[in-house]
This record gives sequence, C-alpha cells and structure tokens, in this order.
Amino acid sequence: MITVSTTRLAEGLKEAAAFNIPEMNEGTGYLYDNLYLRLSKGENVALSSLDFDAFEPTDIDALTDLHENVFERNQYAAGGIMSALQRAAPIHKAVGYV
Repeated sequence: MITVSTTRLAEGLKEAAAFNIPEMNEGTGYLYDNLYLRLSKGENVALSSLDFDAFEPTDIDALTDLHENVFERNQYAAGGIMSALQRAAPIHKAVGYV
C-alpha cells in the first residue's frame, strides 16, 4: 500500500527544479510580471499600461521560448501528477481508544 502526504507532496513539488521558473533578464522579467502573469490569471492588460521601453523584441521571443519549453512542459507534468493522485483511492482512518 502506498500512502501520500498531500502536504509534503505539494511542498516537494514547489522545491522541484523542474517546476522552478528559470532566471530571466530584466526585459523578459518585465513581460512575465506585467503581461504573462496577469493574463494567465484572467486579468485585463491595457496596452497603454505597458512600458514599451522596458523590453526589447528579443525579450518577447525569450518569453515565448519559456512558455513553450518550460511552462507548457511543466503544466503537462503537473497534469500527470494530478491525474495519478485523482485515480488513487483515498483511505479513511479510524482512531481507536483502548
């Protein structure tokens, strides 16, 4: 029988290298913080709110690469973990006092 502490599992996943966000240069970081994160949370982002001097066209390409090569891959891996946990039958414990 396999037992899983969901709390310890969640903590372990946060520390796993595969799920860490890689270092970004300043421009890519600006796009990630001010555009990608906000859009991924369903927030609206007005183009007038962006500082177009804070990033270069190459930063857009770098963010695209991060999305395709890191974020999508991590989402797929996290989906596999979530699917496996959903298939695992929960075990109920009863405490007996003597």
